[in-house]
Amino acid sequence: MHHTGFILAEAGQIYRGYRNSDHGIDGEIEFKDDWGRASGKRLYVQLKSGDSYLKKRRSDGAEVFQIKNPRWADYWQQQAYAVMLVIRTSDGEIRWMDVSACLKRESAGGKTVRQIIFAGERFDAVGVQNWRQKMLVGG
Repeated sequence: MHHTGFILAEAGQIYRGYRNSDHGIDGEIEFKDDWGRASGKRLYVQLKSGDSYLKKRRSDGAEVFQIKNPRWADYWQQQAYAVMLVIRTSDGEIRWMDVSACLKRESAGGKTVRQIIFAGERFDAVGVQNWRQKMLVGG
């Protein structure tokens, strides 16, 4: 959680961690506009730390994230803002992906999704700025 705050500070954006995070969202990122003001455009984050969250699939080498609490999958899809799954492994690498969009695609037709392929990008100041650009400008 603290590392997330440092990355957002480095990116010049706002991070708000939630104290009671047992509902599937640990905090939110709010992007600042070009004048440094809070824009109202935000992302939610679900933070995971450790090597046990990703398993490498033998057939194709894809990294798979098992959704241990099925209620979270529904909850993430219902949010007004994108939910980013952020995973930090023991080697210090931190990656993130839009888990809510992935779940919406995978659950089309009412399919229950219990796992997703984790196609996370680096979670760093540059990655945050790229998302800011998408959110504020649509780029």
